[in-house]
Amino acid sequence: MTSTLPPASATRRLPLAGTYNLRDVGGYAAGDRTTRWGRLFRSDALHAVDQPGRDALAELGLGLVVDLREDDERTTAPNALTGLGHREVQNPVYDGPVEYTISGRPGAAFDLASLYRNMIADNGETLTGAVRLIAAADTPALVHCTAGKDRTGLVVALTLSAVGVGARDVVADYALSETMLHGEWAEAMVASFRARVDLPDGFDIEGIVSASPAELMRTVLADLDAEHGGAANYLRGHGMSDAELTTLRTSLLS
Repeated sequence: MTSTLPPASATRRLPLAGTYNLRDVGGYAAGDRTTRWGRLFRSDALHAVDQPGRDALAELGLGLVVDLREDDERTTAPNALTGLGHREVQNPVYDGPVEYTISGRPGAAFDLASLYRNMIADNGETLTGAVRLIAAADTPALVHCTAGKDRTGLVVALTLSAVGVGARDVVADYALSETMLHGEWAEAMVASFRARVDLPDGFDIEGIVSASPAELMRTVLADLDAEHGGAANYLRGHGMSDAELTTLRTSLLS
């Protein structure tokens, strides 16, 4: 895999050595406008980025990196972005390892649907905090976690939906992660989880590690509409102001 990012063309999938799920979320319709190319990126972990990769990210003008991982994830795999000249903000979504976020709920299945329901219910302030950072950035921003599909997937879905991107495109953007992570990344991660002996009962390894089913995101968006009046109202309910939402739309939409 090379680290060539074509700066002159609008490209969703960005092939950067050391990453598997790096992409631009530009080009999605939001009413009569579209999300800007080169303004918001999403990715998996950035600990294996090499110097050509850092140079490529610098060419994008990347000024903000929002890291959604916990302390132990960052310690194990610290971002390799030294010298990029960016601002990096740690905004962990979970209060502890993901495998224990649901296990305290008796009888709860540990699958993606349960994980997302609990993230939406219990971690609204941190999810919203990441969106607020994106809104406040005056330079291109990148949000990431370990796989770039669950915590990052919800933050990006909330962001896109809040600025008016339709459900079909929000779902499609989310579902692309499974394709991006398929192969060596997913195989290695599944193997590492299978080798562990401390996982809670009912832990759906394949689903948690590598799946991003479209139907699940459709359900998330429908639940946000039914229970909160949509993504923008969900963000308002967790501390985001109308002024920040206006800034988000202005900065992300062409």
